[in-house]
Amino acid sequence: MLQRLLLLAAAWPHAEASVARLFQSSGSTGERLVDKGSLEFVVDFPFAGPTIHLSSVMEQEIHGFGGAFTEAAALVFQSLPTDKQLQVLDLYWGANGIGYTTGRVHINSCDFSPLSYSFDDVDGDLGLQHFDANVTHDTVAMIPFIRAAQDLLRNTGKELKLLAAPWSPPAWMKTNGAMDGSDQPGLKDTCQASWAKYFSKWITAYKAHGIPIWAITPQNEPENAAKWEACVFTPEQEMEFLADYLGPTLKADHPDVKILVFDHNKEDVYTWAQALYSNPGAAQYAAGVAFHWYTGDHFDGVAKIRKDFPQAMLLATEATFERYRWKPGSTLITGDWSFGEGYAHDIIGDLNAGATGWIDWNLLLNQDGGPNHVDNVCDAAMLVKSGEVYVHPQYYAIGHFSKYILPGSRRLRANVTNTRSYEGETRPYGTCTADDGLEATSFLRPDGLAVVVVLNCADKPVAFKIKDGATALNATVPAHGIQTYLYSHPGSAKLMVESRAGLKIATGALRRALRCLACKGMGRSMLRWMHGSM
Repeated sequence: MLQRLLLLAAAWPHAEASVARLFQSSGSTGERLVDKGSLEFVVDFPFAGPTIHLSSVMEQEIHGFGGAFTEAAALVFQSLPTDKQLQVLDLYWGANGIGYTTGRVHINSCDFSPLSYSFDDVDGDLGLQHFDANVTHDTVAMIPFIRAAQDLLRNTGKELKLLAAPWSPPAWMKTNGAMDGSDQPGLKDTCQASWAKYFSKWITAYKAHGIPIWAITPQNEPENAAKWEACVFTPEQEMEFLADYLGPTLKADHPDVKILVFDHNKEDVYTWAQALYSNPGAAQYAAGVAFHWYTGDHFDGVAKIRKDFPQAMLLATEATFERYRWKPGSTLITGDWSFGEGYAHDIIGDLNAGATGWIDWNLLLNQDGGPNHVDNVCDAAMLVKSGEVYVHPQYYAIGHFSKYILPGSRRLRANVTNTRSYEGETRPYGTCTADDGLEATSFLRPDGLAVVVVLNCADKPVAFKIKDGATALNATVPAHGIQTYLYSHPGSAKLMVESRAGLKIATGALRRALRCLACKGMGRSMLRWMHGSM
């Protein structure tokens, strides 16, 4: 059957010009994910300006996009009247929302909890006899919030993939005797086996509430001895913990749960990947590397992992704008458009470097950027005041990717020519200016549609061309604009046959194409031929 599909794809007539659907947001026009109608690809034409060149080379597969179900987010959600809760759920996970399919949850408390807590506070309980197998604290707000999102997403035929990470073990397991802060090392040697078993018990407890865990990281921000919950590891210490304790425990108890190391800033991501793959004992248990954005772009570090360790799944797991980045004039109602641009810039950079997804920090917060028990407040894609939900630019920026780049999509290798590219010193996270030129990323979806997302952080509109095979699209992105183009890729039949999900996807796409021809009397015999080959 596969050989027949390859022959059919190779013999398929040259694709007619495609029509692209354009969705647009802009700080200069005030548009937010507006459907701008259709534009037609035509025979390629000379053009001296910025050009996005799409190729047929497929890269990493996308797992999805999402945000964090922190206790703060859950409590704010719980405070809303029912109609506003439904609004939030629909905006993120509903059929008309932005297509979130991944999420992040903390094991024990984090800074975005009103108070520190764990599920076993009995000093010296190495056997975890007193572990709260009901995870009672989380049943108040977090678990109901997750379950509500889960249920709505299932109504659309999708599943929620949750990544879990601890900020701190129980205080009695730590060398400083407290959940907040950390000495070096943070975890007592005598508690490593117990801490690994704690992960397993927590995963079991969540599963008992109907919430399966897709993946975990051994520690959130292991390089950060923060004033909130923390537990410092060196790369070598984390890999030893993974190899000797956490890996064997989860393989025995939860073999389906993936493990990603690091979960901290991209500045050091390659160093941690090296530490993982130079330790065979740890590498056998790890699926890849997770990272945050707080030290700036550093897309080269992610790309270097992709090149040197192609087996690594790469996942962006946290980004947000902290209070010190809020600009004068930003309002609760509108937020700051540059924050949306910053998100889009980071997502494009991470995806082009090899990331398989991108997870925002808090899904929603109150008007003060909390609650947070150490006043480490932040902005979010949604803020709430007096029962009203205010949607910020970050939501729309993420939506340009998450709504259209479906799980299972494969990145199409592309490059942008005739445009500038920033090459200066490392800038604060989420910075995007005219110096970045025209930025773009492209994907082929499981349904055969191509997605191209374009970003312009300059003060002026930019005319550009999308070149795809022998066809091209003449387009313009407004100043401070984000665009998503969705269209039928000229070579989608062949590309889908060659993809890892090739047989099933290509069969469906070719069936649809042949049915279209059948209505003109051209494809009935081919349909009968395919049916007889399956």
